[in-house]
Amino acid sequence: MKGWSEMLPTTKFAPLPPYAKKIDSGVTHPAGFLSAGVASGVKKCGKLDLGIVMSEAPSVSAATFTGNAAAAAPVRLTRETGDCAHLRAVVVNAGNANACTGKQGLADAARMRLLAANHLRLPVEQVAVASTGLIGVHLPMDKIEAGIGAAAGTMGAGASPAAAADDFALAIRTTDKHAKSGALEVRLPEGLVRLRFAAKGCGMISPDMATMLCFVTCDAAVTAEAWAELMHGAVAASFNRITVDGQESTNDTVLGFCNGASGVEPGAAGLARLGEVLQAALLSLAVSIVADGEGSTRTMRLTVTGARDGDEAECVARAVANSPLVKTAFYGRDPNWGRIMQAIGQALGRDGRHALPARIAYEDLVIVEHGQQAALDGVQQGRLTEVMHQPEIDLTVALNGPGAEAIVYFSDLTHDYVTLNAEYST
Repeated sequence: MKGWSEMLPTTKFAPLPPYAKKIDSGVTHPAGFLSAGVASGVKKCGKLDLGIVMSEAPSVSAATFTGNAAAAAPVRLTRETGDCAHLRAVVVNAGNANACTGKQGLADAARMRLLAANHLRLPVEQVAVASTGLIGVHLPMDKIEAGIGAAAGTMGAGASPAAAADDFALAIRTTDKHAKSGALEVRLPEGLVRLRFAAKGCGMISPDMATMLCFVTCDAAVTAEAWAELMHGAVAASFNRITVDGQESTNDTVLGFCNGASGVEPGAAGLARLGEVLQAALLSLAVSIVADGEGSTRTMRLTVTGARDGDEAECVARAVANSPLVKTAFYGRDPNWGRIMQAIGQALGRDGRHALPARIAYEDLVIVEHGQQAALDGVQQGRLTEVMHQPEIDLTVALNGPGAEAIVYFSDLTHDYVTLNAEYST
């Protein structure tokens, strides 16, 4: 689909290491992977809505799923009956979440997996299933079944890898406006490896994870244990650090496949590099999800320091990041630190051992010192106005505790968010 192929998203919050190079997402796959995206008819107007990714050779894999008790059928099926350390393929549909659909939903997810496995000639336990879209509606299985056959039929049948990769990335999105895909070449001490990423998400976003899907392919040769450690560490520092609306989805899924097709087997130094690159790449995708937050206009990185422990730091960070008052202030370019202070105080409660922040800073400007407004001269006021109009803003809250910290990335809250979600099902 023309116009969708892009480089990996760029953000000042996730600089790539010097040994990683962005490449056009349509130029190449990591070696040994095939993909496809087709229009099955679940979405209107002939939009792409079903995709498959497969490793041609046995692979190791790592999976992270939503913690929501109302997890969707495809999440439950893959998590509970899949070989999540040795997956080789995933079949994904968009436009219908297959969540809260009872026994029929589980049967439909199992049917999707069986059909994909048969077409790809794989054991069913090596095929994952993912869905995204409207909750509470049964899948139109006649369309899904035909779409799986069409997608599998195009894989490796003379299709352009560039077009196939882009079609898959487009097929998994719902209300996304921005591309969230890309590819990297990574120089390890042992040789060159490649990674490719395709993600979606912009609403119902809150750790752990969000209404988001992300699929990673890599051609390095690593063990299942090493790959799982790299993937889970990268997810913890990226997708589990974001929020748009404080709502945790039923369908969150991150899957990473690593098939060794490059022949490059990283040692300890190579694995460290690969982990650093993977974390930077997933964070760039996570920040892109926040930036695409259903009408959002800016993205904030909130760092809370000086907490008594990790739980307190996390509680304060979430209280600020999910506050509608704070979020609407950022939308209005209003540096209203009183709203931040209110959210912090609410999170800390009446416990006398807690202390209000010693400092609040927007980028390099300290606007609260010792719990009170700092005096800003004319130059600093001008700088503050510039900061509030930036698309990405660093916000720091320093508590008066011993030093525990937490980081959360969050969006502002706009009229468009209300409009989109008020009209979503129609």
